[in-house]
Amino acid sequence: MEDRRAAPRQEAYISAALETSGGKTTIAITRDISARGLLLLTRLPLEVGEVVKLTAAVGDEQHALSGKVVRVEPLEVHELWRHKAAITVDEDDLALAALHAALAAEHAKP
Repeated sequence: MEDRRAAPRQEAYISAALETSGGKTTIAITRDISARGLLLLTRLPLEVGEVVKLTAAVGDEQHALSGKVVRVEPLEVHELWRHKAAITVDEDDLALAALHAALAAEHAKP
């Protein structure tokens, strides 16, 4: 199967707070991140096209960004996380670049 991703992904498990455009809030964890967005796991069902806000913690820093849900997949009922969602972030959003930099800094620590 051909990989058609616009940007390579980096595995990254980051805890985050998620807020939907409807005002619902929950926790999530990212599974991977790229220059264009991220894949996250959550218990809250999301809709394709929905705008979400994500606040991710890396070290002592909080990184707030917003994006649009582009894909949602249900997970097995027995899983802690019920949904896997791909979020695309505007490539001009500096928050995603800052999150990448914070991850790189964390990985560089001895």
